[in-house]
Amino acid sequence: MNCNIIKDLCPSYIDGICSEDTSRVVEEHIHHCEECRLYLEVMEQPTNTILPEEVMAAKAPFKRINKKRRIQVFISILLTFMLTIIGYQVVQDVGVVHDYFFPKNMTIVNVTDDKEEWNAVNFGNEEYFKFDSIFWNKEIVNDANNDSEVLLRIKDANGHVIVDEFHISPGKSKKLEGLKKNVNYYLEIKVKKGQFFINVV
Repeated sequence: MNCNIIKDLCPSYIDGICSEDTSRVVEEHIHHCEECRLYLEVMEQPTNTILPEEVMAAKAPFKRINKKRRIQVFISILLTFMLTIIGYQVVQDVGVVHDYFFPKNMTIVNVTDDKEEWNAVNFGNEEYFKFDSIFWNKEIVNDANNDSEVLLRIKDANGHVIVDEFHISPGKSKKLEGLKKNVNYYLEIKVKKGQFFINVV
């Protein structure tokens, strides 16, 4: 009989579900055919099962990798948090760093008469202000504590008015469009008698 037919019958023969005649035919064939006999022996061998202990042993290296990865992620998050806190403290507490990232020119204008003329606004020892970093918002703020609105204008170094007069109410600001970086600008104010806090941010 053809070997392929015998191999097809082997599973039924092993399970004992074929007829006596079929079993006899299979037995006679494997008695004379070495190849089919070896094939049947292999099929009769029990299937290898993996024990739970072997499964756990196989998983162990991956668990170690996962644990190591979790530790690395935790350390990365912790370091990021610490660096953020340190960076925040440096920016807040170190004047030079704070001034660089959050630039601000503050000045107090004291007007001693009611003439309402244009008065130059000085910033510390300077008669001008300039935007010398990329972090300027380029805004003028009328401090909320001021009693009234202010009238302002901006001139260039040649005395030409480059931002025409504009009003700012207390607590409000004015965006300075078109002003360039690292150029000296001169601010003038026209107000009634009093003290006024003006900020350039």
